[in-house]
Amino acid sequence: MNTEENTDPNKKKDSGVMGGLVLIAIGVIFLVMQYSDIYFNNWWALFILIPVFGAWSRAVNIFRESGEITEESIQVVMGSLFPLFVAAIFLFNLDWGRVWPGFIIIAGLNALARGWGQQSD
Repeated sequence: MNTEENTDPNKKKDSGVMGGLVLIAIGVIFLVMQYSDIYFNNWWALFILIPVFGAWSRAVNIFRESGEITEESIQVVMGSLFPLFVAAIFLFNLDWGRVWPGFIIIAGLNALARGWGQQSD
């Protein structure tokens, strides 16, 4: 058992900060909806963004530890684009029949990022 991983105070602090920021962002969105004409019919789609913010936090931590953009951090960010796009579709009531090429674009970005990450090794 690796006790160094379990006792790293920065990991615990980072996860608490990200969770707090996500809750604050969701609360601000609900507050804005109460006092303005902005309204999300599918407000529940905000919860799809929680793993997206978690992935971005992980990518930042990987960058901090290595001091450079690594293939792993690129893959984490690229993997978060799919749920981010799905959340945007629900939040803005976009027509799936019209925005489906976005998924092909995300796949292309992922392929480019993988190729870029392999070239930098």
